[in-house]
Amino acid sequence: MSVSLLGHRVLVTRPRHQQAEWVAGLEAVGAQAICLPLLDILTPSNGDRAATLRRALLDLDRFDLLIFISINAVRMGLAAIEDYWPQFPLGIELVAIGPTTARELQQHVGGTVLCAPGGMTSEDLLTLPCFDEISDKRVGIVCGEGGREVIARQLREREARVERLEVYRRVEIHYDDTALREALRESEPTVLTAASGESLQALRSVIDQSSQLGDTDADRQLKTPLIVPSARVKALALALGFSRVVDAAGADTESLLRALATLPPPRT
Repeated sequence: MSVSLLGHRVLVTRPRHQQAEWVAGLEAVGAQAICLPLLDILTPSNGDRAATLRRALLDLDRFDLLIFISINAVRMGLAAIEDYWPQFPLGIELVAIGPTTARELQQHVGGTVLCAPGGMTSEDLLTLPCFDEISDKRVGIVCGEGGREVIARQLREREARVERLEVYRRVEIHYDDTALREALRESEPTVLTAASGESLQALRSVIDQSSQLGDTDADRQLKTPLIVPSARVKALALALGFSRVVDAAGADTESLLRALATLPPPRT
């Protein structure tokens, strides 16, 4: 992108291991990145969830199709699969939500990875021809704990045999007063970001925490432009009280920068 975004101060809330590309992209166009990761991506819970995942991984070669719903699903999923399969099983059709996730999966597994060309939502994904005749096929959704129920529900309605492979969990990061004061008051972000519904909920929590400390005005923060990756997350943001929400139609760096370019320059 050739446009300059000089003067924008963007609060980057993605998990720490996913921030580098966004930060580099923002700095390349003159914007400042304020890093405040709000979620940690950790290995799955123990107990029943772990036992369910283990059974699915042992039977991986019996799946007809695997859907990876995020880059985290690819990275954590492939790491879990390697514990049971030194070589990725052959004959499984691979599908990814969004081109960035598809590229990540293809880079590690090779072969063909299907991806909806029109977008990165669950609805976009389910328009792929591979889901037209899915009755009685065994489909695995590689995801985090608690995510993407829309896909599972609609595939079951089409009579697919759907199983969730929950390969990671999201845990909210809690900050002390000093860290929040530096990120939300002293750095004065002109734009907020949330790359998922979970990070959006965490963002609302830290805004409320900072406001209770008397460091920031929650109403002013909620009126700060907020960039989100999808219409679903935008609807959630509006329900949580954010009033200037921009749907970037993607969670990759290019989508972020395009959305940022639509905003007026910050006041100096």
